[in-house]
Amino acid sequence: MSISTKLTLMVLALPIVSIVSVFAVGFYFYRESFDASAFSTAVSSLLSAILVILLVWERLRESLSKKLEYLHKNFLFKLYSQFRRPSLFWTQDYTRELRLDLESYGEFLNLNLYPRNLLGMIDEFLSSHGEFFKRYMEIEELAKKQIDRPVDLHGDLLRHYMGFDPYLSSSYTTEAKERYAEIAQKIVKENNQLTSEAKDYLEKTRNLNKQIFDEIEDFFKSNNLRLEEPNTW
Repeated sequence: MSISTKLTLMVLALPIVSIVSVFAVGFYFYRESFDASAFSTAVSSLLSAILVILLVWERLRESLSKKLEYLHKNFLFKLYSQFRRPSLFWTQDYTRELRLDLESYGEFLNLNLYPRNLLGMIDEFLSSHGEFFKRYMEIEELAKKQIDRPVDLHGDLLRHYMGFDPYLSSSYTTEAKERYAEIAQKIVKENNQLTSEAKDYLEKTRNLNKQIFDEIEDFFKSNNLRLEEPNTW
């Protein structure tokens, strides 16, 4: 359900139905005491109340639209971009910052202007990523002990041969590839539990990444929010 539909039900539909229901019930039980003048006054009051609700709803709808646009521009689309092109091998400070900002500014009349359970899912993602990253840094330290110049560690080669990243650049020599394949095999053999846990947490993190991305995308589609950067040409 879109945010505007929720606002309509909360501010427009429910109050109007309630007022009309009260009027109908009152008229049914006290119809004998109603004369034409009293009935006309009651109807006029009813219509005035409905008109006020319509005016309030229109103002709120405009405010909601502006607030949603603000959140989309400053937080939601940035989160969407983070999860569309994830960098799972580095810290997630920016994602955490956006999540906190969304929690602080993402409400309107007690309506959350973001997907349901999104904050909890991001928390779970960050926790899982943190567990993976902690183990990955241990693996990097183990790899550095096996090369002459630790500062020159090729992390992308290590991640590939550890089974963390399927991508492998073609720019590396056969000798470099063979060396890192040996390093990875030795780490796996001597630290099986560490590498197994790292892979499990990475898989969980990737699954959560996809779930969050899909949630945000569905939210954008249901609320007619853009899915791409605006064309600046």
